[in-house]
Amino acid sequence: MSDQENSRPEPQRSQLEESRFEPYEVNRPIPVFVLAVAVALMAWGVYTLLSGSGSSTETAGREEASMAETAGDSAGQGALMTTGASIFESNCVTCHQANGSGIDGAVPPLAGSRYVTGAAEAPVQILLHGIGGAIAVAGEVYDGRMPRFGETLSDREIAAVVSYIRQQWGNSAGTVTPALVNEQRGRFPADRGPWGGGSELESVTGISAQLTRVAATEASQ
Repeated sequence: MSDQENSRPEPQRSQLEESRFEPYEVNRPIPVFVLAVAVALMAWGVYTLLSGSGSSTETAGREEASMAETAGDSAGQGALMTTGASIFESNCVTCHQANGSGIDGAVPPLAGSRYVTGAAEAPVQILLHGIGGAIAVAGEVYDGRMPRFGETLSDREIAAVVSYIRQQWGNSAGTVTPALVNEQRGRFPADRGPWGGGSELESVTGISAQLTRVAATEASQ
């Protein structure tokens, strides 16, 4: 082919052909690696969103359950104190007085008494079987007799009144459950008779019958 043929000018498009020309893009597919990364990021985002939502729901559920349990405990404690106060007023207030001070020389006080605020077994056993004989409380020795209530009061009622006296008149001991009362009830026969004063109670509850330093503290309260 001659040089003249190589230098032949390209044919020119007419204005009509130029006006009918439509631009286009060459089809260039997205690389597989880029698609894989995009899909992975999308999946991770969905998982994070769902996990966060589930965790928030679970946390909220635990908080609601905790609040309900706390409210239930508070309501239960309130009912326990109300029942205990009613039983105390019906059975105990004549001797131990409304302020828990007892009767000087005749009935020991409940306010500040180590037999009330000490081991819970002590007041429970006294209520179950009664007591007769010398008992030292708040610097004084009392030698009276208290009747038993094990046959007239249920485990729940005894738990309520013991819990009540352990948290009144400045006392701050813990409450008592019906389960504890039931356990103590099963330790001895129902007709065993009243406890023989502080000395016999000491062998059962561990509370010293003597006016030790702990007992002397009662007198100053």
